[in-house]
Amino acid sequence: MFLGNLRTARARVAAALFFAVVLVFGTVITAQSDGTSTVQVTITADGQQWEYTSTQTTVGAVLKEAGVTLGKLDRCNYSLNTKAVDGMPIRITRIEQKIVTETRPVAFKTVSKYDPRHRGKAAVIREGQAGEKEVRVLVYYKDGVQTSSKVLEAKVVKAPTDRIVVTAERPTLASRGGTRVRTLRMLATAYDPGPRSCGRYADGRTANGMKAQKGVVAVDPRVIPLGTKLYVEGYGYCIAADTGGAIKGNKIDLCYDTYAEAIRFGRKYVTVHVLK
Repeated sequence: MFLGNLRTARARVAAALFFAVVLVFGTVITAQSDGTSTVQVTITADGQQWEYTSTQTTVGAVLKEAGVTLGKLDRCNYSLNTKAVDGMPIRITRIEQKIVTETRPVAFKTVSKYDPRHRGKAAVIREGQAGEKEVRVLVYYKDGVQTSSKVLEAKVVKAPTDRIVVTAERPTLASRGGTRVRTLRMLATAYDPGPRSCGRYADGRTANGMKAQKGVVAVDPRVIPLGTKLYVEGYGYCIAADTGGAIKGNKIDLCYDTYAEAIRFGRKYVTVHVLK
């Protein structure tokens, strides 16, 4: 009787040990087969930081599981294929580009006009008014903060109005090394070196071979010899280097770099100082 009870007790202990071993190994096998090994990382994105536990093995997969999506320009401090490990600090930087349109002022100029009939101090006969230009700007943002910008296009939508001052004092020309020989009142027009001003066969060269550009003017050589240095009020220092079929007598044609500038100048009388 006693021996029978002893055998029964031993059997029960053995059975309990067997089931314990099976339970432990079963759990290990289940954990391995389910892939439940985890990593804990720190994610920083969109102004927030949090700890995240994941069963994924790469940074990209961890972010996807955590619901963090990356835009085309966004950056991660790790390659998305990098193996995820415990304690890894994953940081997302949001990069954004926007094109904005701004309205900016265009400064006006002050133009002095010489009039020997004027008496007293210089007088303003027309106040200046700033113009406006429309500017398209590409703006860069990092995590919502503007970091830089680049002007893509600028277009004047309202031309400035020059401030005009009349004075009896002749313009000072000595600073450019010129001595005034005589002063003429001439009818001025304007042109540019391109075909719209000079015809389809325009080659950008003047009558004496100089390059046509701002600072080169066309005259009647019988009035002003070619090669003469001039100062034209409202235009600046220039040289008589070209002629024209319509430039006869007391006329002068002022070269500008663009057709738009030439058109804007129009046709007006100007004071021309012949220099030596």
